[in-house]
Amino acid sequence: MALVRLQLHLSLVHFLPADIAPPTNVGNVLDCFSSCLRNQQCVSLIYSRNNKQCYTYPGRLEVPFWGADINTDLDIYNTNRDGHRCPSHLGYDFNSTMNVCFKIHGDVKTSRSSATSICASEGGHLIRINSSAKDELIFAIWTNGIVRIDGMCTEGEGWKYSTGDIATYFRWKKGQPNRDCGARWGKCLASESSGFHDISCSYWGYSFICEVDM
Repeated sequence: MALVRLQLHLSLVHFLPADIAPPTNVGNVLDCFSSCLRNQQCVSLIYSRNNKQCYTYPGRLEVPFWGADINTDLDIYNTNRDGHRCPSHLGYDFNSTMNVCFKIHGDVKTSRSSATSICASEGGHLIRINSSAKDELIFAIWTNGIVRIDGMCTEGEGWKYSTGDIATYFRWKKGQPNRDCGARWGKCLASESSGFHDISCSYWGYSFICEVDM
């Protein structure tokens, strides 16, 4: 792994995020950096000079900057890892808390096959909504109706993502799914704020969301 450039911020910290990783004992701050670099989910870190403990965190730590003249026991480091591979020049947005890089094609309505091709041309795939947290993130942003997401159901195989992995997270809208997987046509996942839908893969009436793996 290439060394990630780190930016130093010194701050008085009165509390730590509830979901920060438990601290590990390290020899020095460089060991703390190394621990972060080995963890693909690490975006920020805190090094305690008082007890030589290292905390890693999967998002950016937004804290007041008090200046280098403040004598603190905690050093806060934000890496440039979060989002550096997310193609913002193509219109993608990055959420550091969820480590999700995504683009809503809200003005394009097309079939699953065409949507998949467009996502692939941008280096991604249809977004996989595989957790409640990711579900809530996307539909706090997208409120304009149904969009295609990754997931297809075919006879004898059930619901799978385009990777071939079995889909296990569903938040079905009331009355959905409304048909069984059939031999003559495949069903694909779509969603809106009120829940998941099963729709025809070939129908051209829906927008879609792409995702680039981070």
